[in-house]
Amino acid sequence: MEHSSIIAVRTGGLLHEDGSATLLHALAEWLVSEIKGHGHYGNVMHHVAAGNWMAVSRALQELFLLPQDHNALSLLARNLVTMAHGSVATNLHGFRPWLLDRVERETTDLYRRSLERRLDLLAEQIRAAEFVFTKSAARILHEAR
Repeated sequence: MEHSSIIAVRTGGLLHEDGSATLLHALAEWLVSEIKGHGHYGNVMHHVAAGNWMAVSRALQELFLLPQDHNALSLLARNLVTMAHGSVATNLHGFRPWLLDRVERETTDLYRRSLERRLDLLAEQIRAAEFVFTKSAARILHEAR
């Protein structure tokens, strides 16, 4: 689609200049079927979501609303952010462009870029909130003596 979009959070859809709309739940369900149909990404997602494809759909819908804060996301949506950011495993580096290409096909380039920027922001928030060990347990015990 070559028209711009406006996010309408209350209706759960993207309203387009031409009056058409993309419903986020329908977009998420379609994308779940695309993920299931992809051998590798379907297998990874099946394991990450423990086979709960409805939870994957809900997590995608959370991301499609372009949240501002990672704390508002479910754990599965956070996992999707890190998977789409490509910083987790080398075998998932292709997931981000694959996902964004499909989203753009059903929405717009503008929405794709907005989602991409939001995924980057959320990934940075998640990374900043991760606990980092500065000392090993053995070192802590040794220093306690």
